[in-house]
Amino acid sequence: MPEHSHIPEGAPSDTTEATAPFPPAAVVGIGGSAGALDGYERFFTALPGGGGMAFVVLAHLDPSGGGLMPELLARCTPLPVLEVTDGLEVQPDHVYVAPPGHTLALLHGTLLLTPDPQPYRPIDGFFQSLAADQGERAVAVVLSGMGTDGSLGVRAVKENLGRVFVQDPASAQYPSMPRSALASGVADQVLPAEELAAELYAQVTHTEWLRVQEGTEGRPNAALQKILLHVRARTGHDFSLYKQNTLVRRIDRRMKSHQIAELSHYARYLAENPAEVDALFKDLLINVTSFFRDPLAFEALGAHLRTYLREHEDLSTFRAWVPGCSTGEEAYSIAMLLSEVLDEFGGERYVQVQIFATDLDQEAIDVARLGLYSVQGVAGISPARLERFFIPRDGGYQVRSDLREMIVFARHNTFGDPPFTRLDLLSCRNMLIYFGAELQKQILPLFHYALKPGGLLFLGPSETLGSARDLFAPLDNRWKLYRRDPARASGVLPLGHLGQPSLERPHLPRPELRRAVPSGKEVGLPGPHLPRPELRRAVPSGKEVGLPGAVQNLLLTELAPPAVMVDAQGNVLYVSGRTGAYLELPPGTPNMNVVDMALPALRYELSGALREAGSTGQEARSLALTVPVNGELRQIELSVRPLRLPGQTGSLYLIVFLDRGGVQGPRAQRGVAPEASDRVAELERELKYTKEYLQATIEEMEVALEERKSTNEELQTANEELQSSNEELMTSKEELQSLNEELITINAEHQVIISDLQQANDDMKNLMDSVGIATVFLDNELRIKRFTPKITQVINLMPVDVGRPLTDIASNLRHDTLEEDIRRVLQTLASFETAVQTREGQWFLMRISPYRTFDNFIDGVVVVFTNIDPLKRLEGQLREALLYSEAILNTITDPILVLDHNLRVVSFNTALLTLLGADPADVQGERVYDLGSGQFDQPDLVTRLREVALGAAELRDFLLEMDLPGEGKRAIKLNARRLVSSDGAAELVLLWCEDLTPVLERLAEEGGNALQGSEAD
Repeated sequence: MPEHSHIPEGAPSDTTEATAPFPPAAVVGIGGSAGALDGYERFFTALPGGGGMAFVVLAHLDPSGGGLMPELLARCTPLPVLEVTDGLEVQPDHVYVAPPGHTLALLHGTLLLTPDPQPYRPIDGFFQSLAADQGERAVAVVLSGMGTDGSLGVRAVKENLGRVFVQDPASAQYPSMPRSALASGVADQVLPAEELAAELYAQVTHTEWLRVQEGTEGRPNAALQKILLHVRARTGHDFSLYKQNTLVRRIDRRMKSHQIAELSHYARYLAENPAEVDALFKDLLINVTSFFRDPLAFEALGAHLRTYLREHEDLSTFRAWVPGCSTGEEAYSIAMLLSEVLDEFGGERYVQVQIFATDLDQEAIDVARLGLYSVQGVAGISPARLERFFIPRDGGYQVRSDLREMIVFARHNTFGDPPFTRLDLLSCRNMLIYFGAELQKQILPLFHYALKPGGLLFLGPSETLGSARDLFAPLDNRWKLYRRDPARASGVLPLGHLGQPSLERPHLPRPELRRAVPSGKEVGLPGPHLPRPELRRAVPSGKEVGLPGAVQNLLLTELAPPAVMVDAQGNVLYVSGRTGAYLELPPGTPNMNVVDMALPALRYELSGALREAGSTGQEARSLALTVPVNGELRQIELSVRPLRLPGQTGSLYLIVFLDRGGVQGPRAQRGVAPEASDRVAELERELKYTKEYLQATIEEMEVALEERKSTNEELQTANEELQSSNEELMTSKEELQSLNEELITINAEHQVIISDLQQANDDMKNLMDSVGIATVFLDNELRIKRFTPKITQVINLMPVDVGRPLTDIASNLRHDTLEEDIRRVLQTLASFETAVQTREGQWFLMRISPYRTFDNFIDGVVVVFTNIDPLKRLEGQLREALLYSEAILNTITDPILVLDHNLRVVSFNTALLTLLGADPADVQGERVYDLGSGQFDQPDLVTRLREVALGAAELRDFLLEMDLPGEGKRAIKLNARRLVSSDGAAELVLLWCEDLTPVLERLAEEGGNALQGSEAD
């Protein structure tokens, strides 16, 4: 085994210290094909011991076969190698091999087996459970293998802050699996198998050592703070509140790439190399996402979106924000889901969807804005969604333009820039897991502020609300779906920085305190008086409320005794009967207060009865009082009854004077002058009422004090309302700033689109002008949309003609069916091509094709005119030359053939037709060995002619015996030679024939005559 010479000072160096009890330093899942055993062997052979890691090997095994992997791997490593059994707990420095025919999962450090006759993507399944269970301690290793298994699992590992190692495809026996994992874009290291083992060991042990160097209480040490300070100074982004485990791991990766072992040395290296700061910044921005991550979570979101839209029937625009959108997969997933949900409503309502997707990484934003993804990137999308929302392009798939138009992608800092507000949905999945607790406390109130009351918050499965749980009501605890609590105020965010919003203060209660007894000065009397609370007079006169009839009816039921109706202050409103024996106007300024008008013998009892009736709300009666009436002592009883009449807004009382009869006995005979005992009784009553008045005054002072307290509380409430109004104004200002930010973002997006369109227009204009082809673009109504300058040679067009029908403009063509040809192309969608001539005699090749948009929509036609006038002139010259050559050939009496290089007949003369007794149609274009009923088809002749066509030889005096119809056997002498045009473009064979039969017959005849003569001699 290799020595541990690369372990830094201070790190664990011996096996005893490194082999700590569970949990392991890391749980490593290794996936590949069972046939690529070489990758496993090289990995475990090069793996140093004592790393404290647990290894789980998953290979594509035949479910029906036995598992030999444990025995094979045991020869490559000193670590214990075990076949997984259900419920086996992983231990450090052990290797576990998954058996065939099972799916494997990890839960709370325990391996769980499920029988499966044919596991589907077993590596992906285990990697996903490994990521969910181990988080940052999860490591995924993809070795040589066939297929794409593992490409989805490595994304899950990366999303949960784990590590991903991939074997270099160049060193893999089967490179398919490594290439698919690399296409996911989340690999931390790509090395041969043996180097992967050493790098894995170094990273795990070195990262643990770096964690030991952290400062106390979880704060970063000085070197780490310097590193983060360099990043903030160059990029403007502060990562000091991110989780330190994540920071340490990303920094450790950069340190290893430069072979730096100390944080302080790396901090110095950053100060000297600004480009390395940019590279570290890119590493700290962990861009990991996928389409419809956790499909069940999106199903739950879809159900709550349907409910939300039904609850908000007046909603015209649905606004959503996806912070940390990376390359846009999550934003497009939400857009697709919203499109499907809105389609379920049919044509009942129209809701505009506006999604803001933001990220710090400009390169990721550019990728998201383009919306072009690889085949592996869209693996999580169903075929139906893929067909509806994507277009195949450049070996991958691009999001359709209508879906891209729903989303505004922009570079945005969630903490430094104003948030997007008035949101119906905020989706922040797997971004909070990178933040420390303090940063999470800041971001969640910001999300609460950005959402509408009742708006939806969608978090990742590994994220929680923490201390902000009182701001949101849970909808689905499993998939972390929440609703902003409508009962909580939105809060106000301080301008320029992110802070905890100050919630709206509740109003203090305003106690309803009633004054019981005012001071005597209010009525100007020396003794106790009727309580006169400071109430607004509700009814100024009896006539205004129509009381006479009501009072008369009531008095009739009581035998019409003398009575008066008064208000809460004791002011007389209505008088019934003769009350002069009990009431009289006091001297001085007229005063209609019933207590001031009452006789002294009735005054105190009347005041007490009024007070009792006002406080209890019930009828109050006094004892029988001895009152001198017209020189006679009478027993008078007072009744004070509260009145409740229709339309009444104030307190009204009815005072009835009940005469119970005269006083009997000696007292009645003495007339008006009372005895001394009566005077004592009167003084006792006055003393009693004085005490009551004093008590009432004390109560009034207490009430006044309470009123002052109430007034103070009201002033405090008013002050708080002013502060709340000020906060609302601040909120409005913040919202205006957020709206301005949105407008700036949308404007930037539009500027990019305008720039792209301008560039495309410039490119097309220069292309069309430089090609020099006459072209005109028409819409479905044959109106002119665009044309090139060369079109004026065919149709008299000017720039002002754009938008006019083509049929309204004069044409230079001698072609009367142009409109019919165009409409036929629009109807059949088949291109049409023909040669046309202008009135000046120029020839053009006219081609009419349908105009197809990006979405395969027919939006008119394209008419292209290509100048073929030189070709037509050349055609005429060739035709004349052909006529001349035919005339010359026909003047020759010997049969002549002109053949091409394939020995097919190009031309011939009349003598050849006479020789063969054939028609021109039987000769033109035929192969030479098919002429004369195949009598030219002699191997020697064909071979010689092919040599002539190749220029290898000439044919001279070749004798051929032919049996011609009506002629008999003929002796034909053939000669042939190769002809080449002056420019070398044409290669022909000239074959001429000479009929030797007459010569041979004449010679034979002469020879016969000579023989006969010799015989005669």
